[in-house]
Amino acid sequence: MRQLAVIFFFLYCLVLTHKTTGQTKPDFQWGNASYFNLNIDESIQFQNKEVKLLKLNNHFNQIKIGRDTAWLKVSRRSLPQIVDGVRIFVADNKNVKALSSHPEIHGLLKKDVLICLSNLTEKLLDPTGFIFPVSYNDGFIWKMEETNHMFSYLGKTAVPNINSGIDINLHDARGKEKHWILAIENSTAIWIENSDKEDKEASILFRSDSHTGIYYLYEHLFSKKVEIKPGDKLTRGEPIGTIWGDESWGHLHFAVIKSDTVPSYPQKHSCIVNSFAQLYELYFQQLHSFNQVYSKGILKFGQRNSLNGGAKNIIAFEEYSGKGWKLGNWNIADRVESVEKGDKGNARLRKKLFQGEQAASRNPNDYYDFDINVRNGVYRIRANVGDLEQPSWQKVQFENIVASTYALDAGVFKWSPEKVVKVEDSKLTVRIFIDPTNKKVAGLSEIVFQRAY
Repeated sequence: MRQLAVIFFFLYCLVLTHKTTGQTKPDFQWGNASYFNLNIDESIQFQNKEVKLLKLNNHFNQIKIGRDTAWLKVSRRSLPQIVDGVRIFVADNKNVKALSSHPEIHGLLKKDVLICLSNLTEKLLDPTGFIFPVSYNDGFIWKMEETNHMFSYLGKTAVPNINSGIDINLHDARGKEKHWILAIENSTAIWIENSDKEDKEASILFRSDSHTGIYYLYEHLFSKKVEIKPGDKLTRGEPIGTIWGDESWGHLHFAVIKSDTVPSYPQKHSCIVNSFAQLYELYFQQLHSFNQVYSKGILKFGQRNSLNGGAKNIIAFEEYSGKGWKLGNWNIADRVESVEKGDKGNARLRKKLFQGEQAASRNPNDYYDFDINVRNGVYRIRANVGDLEQPSWQKVQFENIVASTYALDAGVFKWSPEKVVKVEDSKLTVRIFIDPTNKKVAGLSEIVFQRAY
């Protein structure tokens, strides 16, 4: 009898040990990153810790890991965080997917959220096996300010209205042998398709040699400069070709696909892997955010892509970019509206953004803040306000100092008087007050600032 009790106790300890140390199998893996689908109140085990989804609020997700709880937004262009020793980012959730006119883009999302977990002592992608997909030899610099970023909301007129990957600005290389596009890892070319009427743009699909079911999509290459053919086996860093772009601007569209079958050309925007963190890590060789700091600048808003390299300055603030709009969980698009015409443009602000669209959101405040990372000191600053298409009303304030209030006709812009302001929190803040009745829009076209001392 005593021997039987010992056996039962031993078996109980085995079960307990398995429950506390066993790791849940991920839905899929890419490099050292494990992707898991979760429903609210569902838990998994990762690195001996329970990971549980508690709540959703638009694109924000409350997740408990071990003893800690954090609100994390879907990482469209934000970096992973460390929660109780586990590195995590939210790759997708059902609310962001609901914005999409092409839900197949979010085909990897099977439950309420898709999270990515990894060991913080390991790189997401081993740099000996992977490389950033653009050559640095010609002085390429990635500022990560492109409006068309991972899962970005592109508006009701765009098809699709959610970006199915990451657009990298290469406008200075359009049609030139400059900023060569590289194989991100050892891979095999599956197909090459021309994707415009003039046969200038080429799309290429590669199959990963190291991860079953992982494919790499490169779009907007210059078809005359593609250096490979289907069936070619490429090694990490091998040149593929140079860029052309679309009808708007010169850029590379890069996407990672997870699929059990080879994606065809018509299916090339299905089951997209959120890969922003991986590209950031390959570019900077780290995942720690650095603070971009400015001492002076001219910031233009809403201009067409060919003039601004895809950076319309309408997206949410991130420390590594050092500027952006301070937006909360109310704004599921994580951006404001914009309008462009010719060589002009402006950010468009109002109480209700994206009216009549999937991303419709109501600002609980009667103002919008645009922050710029600066060193503490005294700054001279002014702003150009108005809207290209609609009558506008806006009150402009710099660091709690009111510049002026303007009621302007459609297409009319007005420079505020220059103000001298003191910054004490390392953030130069431009506040634009809006019409609380939502009858008129507010517009911001340009900011000019410089440190005085």
